[in-house]
Amino acid sequence: MISPKQNEAFENFLATVKENGVLDEETTILAFLTAAMAIRCRYCAERFIDYAKNLGISDEKMGAVAAVAMCVRAGSARALAFDLAEKQD
Repeated sequence: MISPKQNEAFENFLATVKENGVLDEETTILAFLTAAMAIRCRYCAERFIDYAKNLGISDEKMGAVAAVAMCVRAGSARALAFDLAEKQD
């Protein structure tokens, strides 16, 4: 479904984001992992857990970013609930 050219472009984009020159590699991978968990992308989360383990990032740090992702998801649901309640008034 995705052409080799499109896949190569995505992989180049990913590499550019990973090697951003601003965040250190650990912070970047933890940011990716947090986002992957927040949007519930299992493939992405598994990929970035593998990256994290290869970098020696602790389970404790990965657990901390999982909690951040849970908070983001919960906050999103909370905001939606407030919006829907407001529209009901």
